[in-house]
Amino acid sequence: MHRFDQESIYCRKLGHHLNFSYCRSERRGKPCRKIIDCWFEKIPIQDFLADFYSPEEIQEILKPPAPKLNYILELIKQSSAKKQTEERE
Repeated sequence: MHRFDQESIYCRKLGHHLNFSYCRSERRGKPCRKIIDCWFEKIPIQDFLADFYSPEEIQEILKPPAPKLNYILELIKQSSAKKQTEERE
């Protein structure tokens, strides 16, 4: 448990109040990519990130998600490859 876990803010992404504990572990144990935007006025968020993550990890955490179209195309590609493999067997 972190000392800021019980702090609460309104989440613009989800549309309701959340505790810091949720925001710092929202993505399979990693912080939400918007954590700095949401928390910079309330807690020393840069210090928190620096204490727990390397600069490379922070960069990865804050990286915007890939466009959904890329994700959909990747799923289609995987499905097509699987179908071709099944047809050969």
